[in-house]
Amino acid sequence: MYVLFVVLNQPEHLGEIVRKLKDVGIYSATIIDSVGTAQLRKSMGKEIPFIGSLMRSLDEVGDNNKTMFTVVESKKQAVKIMDEIEEICGGDMSKPGTGIMFTIPIDMARGGSVSRKSLDQMYKAE
Repeated sequence: MYVLFVVLNQPEHLGEIVRKLKDVGIYSATIIDSVGTAQLRKSMGKEIPFIGSLMRSLDEVGDNNKTMFTVVESKKQAVKIMDEIEEICGGDMSKPGTGIMFTIPIDMARGGSVSRKSLDQMYKAE
């Protein structure tokens, strides 16, 4: 099992991505607002402010990114959804201003839609 992280610099694609997740059998994900450092630097100028100024700058940043993360059952499923997301976002996630996706293996999990049975089966296969 893996957790898939998707940082979208173009949040207008989020609705279509969520629909595509459902189409491939992923029914839950967490989506949060996020701000990249490049975007933050643009709003702050070139000076590096103290904490108070940094917090003010965060309030002034208008267009936030969306960061989504979800659990996927296999590397095959992760590759499939990443291909779909990349296509929705214009076909090339390496283009500036698009975003980034990556997976991290899950060693252990409890709660949510993740069952211990799935993890037990995974370890028996190793």
